[in-house]
Amino acid sequence: MTTSASTAPLDRHGPAQPQPQPAKRPLNGLAVLALTYGVVALTAGILPAVREITGSLAVPAIALAATGLATARRLDGAGTKQAAIGLATGIAALALSLAAHLTA
Repeated sequence: MTTSASTAPLDRHGPAQPQPQPAKRPLNGLAVLALTYGVVALTAGILPAVREITGSLAVPAIALAATGLATARRLDGAGTKQAAIGLATGIAALALSLAAHLTA
């Protein structure tokens, strides 16, 4: 007796099961936005030409960072570093902005 390809033995365990994907961590958009605003505000504090274009973004960076830190608690720490760096750069940018206004 000869066996052909169409009469191959069936898999006893049934069809292959898909492998579970690792869970993705949630994103904290407020923390990323706070980091972005903080970096732009810090750049504006250093370079007067950028300050003329952007205005003061330090206060929104600080507010977004505080909100991002609160959101990070609910998201099991997602975005904590970005929000903390956004807060630090926002405060530094506010200090530079106030120093520039006081010396002008």
